[in-house]
Amino acid sequence: MRELDIAFNLLKSALGTQPPYLGTKPIGADVWWKLFRMMQRNRIAALASEAINLLPDDQRPSRDVLIPWLSEREQAVIHHRHQEEATHEITALMQSHSIETLVLKGIHVSEYYPKPELREFGDIDLYFYDRHAEADRIASIELGVTVKNDSHHHTRYNYRSVTVESHYDFVNVHYPRSNRRYEKLLKELVGEKQVLSNTQYQLPTFEVLFLLRHMACHFAAGRITLRDLCDWALTCKALQSEVDWEIVMQTVTNFGMEPFARALCHIAENRFGIAVPLNFATGPDAAEESRMVEHDMAYGSPATDEYDNENLSRLVWKIRRFRANRWKQQMVYSDSAASLLLSSLLSHAEKPAGILHKM
Repeated sequence: MRELDIAFNLLKSALGTQPPYLGTKPIGADVWWKLFRMMQRNRIAALASEAINLLPDDQRPSRDVLIPWLSEREQAVIHHRHQEEATHEITALMQSHSIETLVLKGIHVSEYYPKPELREFGDIDLYFYDRHAEADRIASIELGVTVKNDSHHHTRYNYRSVTVESHYDFVNVHYPRSNRRYEKLLKELVGEKQVLSNTQYQLPTFEVLFLLRHMACHFAAGRITLRDLCDWALTCKALQSEVDWEIVMQTVTNFGMEPFARALCHIAENRFGIAVPLNFATGPDAAEESRMVEHDMAYGSPATDEYDNENLSRLVWKIRRFRANRWKQQMVYSDSAASLLLSSLLSHAEKPAGILHKM
């Protein structure tokens, strides 16, 4: 059994869609170490530990591999508890000032996991509707934090050793240009503009479309991980009966995301055993899907691996990465190559610190 097949079998077991099964041949320590490091890189080692706990004793990794793996699990549990407490404190503070908070991604998506505390994440992402500036001012005064404004679509500060991102839009409206229209749709769905007739399905539909575009933008610019695939599959599963899938399908088509969404749906069903109710006229491109999963998401590539240097060589790396990711841009954007290049240049001109520095 291939290493990546073992990884997906562990994930299916951890997600509760398949009993633990790793074949009949024992797995060597070298393969277990490779799996552990790959899963660490994909932020799913803690999640996979749940499946390892369910394996028969003769199929589990040896003690020297198991101990660091279980340590990863314990750290994830502690981190999750810490994130929950910090999120609750910030949202309660804002509520005391009559500011409504919408919790995005990480800590919220973890609610869809069989064991939320095993979903690993980093930042806390919050949206305060049209009151983000006021929320930042309150955080600065009452939490004693320093708010930084070095990104296009959110400010950020550190609270209790956790990075908090205060979003004033859901997607970066500066890049690509089509994100401006996508942002308008997302804000309609969360109720800032009540223009859709079927209000019953607005927030769950927003969740699916926000997560999809968020993943698409990260995929086209750099890399998404196997944790992102788990997020997508479990969100669709949890909200299946509440989402207006017709709106989702129309949006996928209108914004040129069909190849990307089709591949995600196929992966969710065939790798995780979770069906997503989107109907495509054609099946996924097998070679393209394999390239996505095996040569980009799971292991990364020289074009998507983070570059540590913060000097002029970083600019050269960014140009090479932009060109190397053209195949991904074609999977997720309706924007032309010229439009993407122009909006990227304008975006960096407005926030030049990101050209040479990691943000």
